[in-house]
Amino acid sequence: MVRFATDEDGYWHVKRFIESHNHELASPADRHLLRSCRNIIEEKASVLKSKTDAGIRTVDVYAYLAEEVGECENVGFSKRDAYNFIQKEKRARIEIGDTNFLIQLFKDRQVEDHMFAWDVQYDDEDRLLNFFWVDGRSRIDYECFGDVLIFDTSYRLNKYNFVCAPFVGVNNH
Repeated sequence: MVRFATDEDGYWHVKRFIESHNHELASPADRHLLRSCRNIIEEKASVLKSKTDAGIRTVDVYAYLAEEVGECENVGFSKRDAYNFIQKEKRARIEIGDTNFLIQLFKDRQVEDHMFAWDVQYDDEDRLLNFFWVDGRSRIDYECFGDVLIFDTSYRLNKYNFVCAPFVGVNNH
């Protein structure tokens, strides 16, 4: 173990050094599991992106990459790394275009339907967190017929891994 510190002038000095190692080193067969040895190179990232965009499951793309190089140990990253990479890509796509498209859709609907109401919520990094809308017809139906409301959630079933929670009104017809 080596611990460094900097002095007032910005120079690095060894603060502590312990020569003995406190655990067994990873064997060469386990080296591919170490975080420092895992990375997704651009070529494999491109394969992951293109095949998952085409609808192929991440696990199947990973299996394909493993078959290409002989075994999972030679892929260069874990299956979990592949899933994390794809989720990060999906979140980036939401930030780039879909959020703006959704907001514009809500604005257009509000011009067409003056009773249309909507709201969005963003997280600390200004990413879309939640959104809600209700159209005029549903509001009228609720005013006329009252208290029937269905709340249904589908747990993270869409392509962005968002929770879907539609409110569906019933007007007794």
